Amino acid sequence: MIRVGFISIALLLISGGLSACGSAPRVDTKKDSAPTVSGGGIVLRDAAAYSQLDPRWKSDRLGPTRDTMGSDGCLVTATAMALTNLGFQTNPKDLNQRLTQTKSYTKNGWLIWDGIRRVTEGRAVATFYDKVDAPTIDKCLRSGDYPMVQFYLPNGRSHWAMIVRHDARGYHMRDPLRTSKKPLIFPAGVKGFRAVRCVGLAN
Repeated sequence: MIRVGFISIALLLISGGLSACGSAPRVDTKKDSAPTVSGGGIVLRDAAAYSQLDPRWKSDRLGPTRDTMGSDGCLVTATAMALTNLGFQTNPKDLNQRLTQTKSYTKNGWLIWDGIRRVTEGRAVATFYDKVDAPTIDKCLRSGDYPMVQFYLPNGRSHWAMIVRHDARGYHMRDPLRTSKKPLIFPAGVKGFRAVRCVGLAN
């Protein structure tokens, strides 16, 4: 694995309120994001269920582009959920503003993964993995890191969601496009994932 400060070539090929001013979003170190084992599964804290279609931020543009949170903000929304679960006081609107101000998007609107480190003053980072398999995802979960997984929607578009649990029923995730009281189970299993990046607290 590699702690990243760049965008992977694979992502480039397949990617289709707090003020953002001043310091990084505050973090409550008392929040317990350590994984637990329940019913034979690995479970992470699940305290945030943001939607990229929320009217508070769906029209906000991503970085220097004309793309909006509503149309292309799944990864930023999923990352905001991960950071919130880790104890940071943020949301998709706030995180997008911070990423924009720190020039953490490419000109095409793709997230520069090192932006997570930039906007949290080094307290949170993204980890890049070459493999996309169950041991890799479980390793992230056991470490208390939130897996961001990429897959394709039925319409062929690339999409990202955040995993919060893995058990005998499969991968439970928060999907930025589908609001739900409980995390949704990904029907295709690990074979449906095309990429994985994990967001967690820096060592």
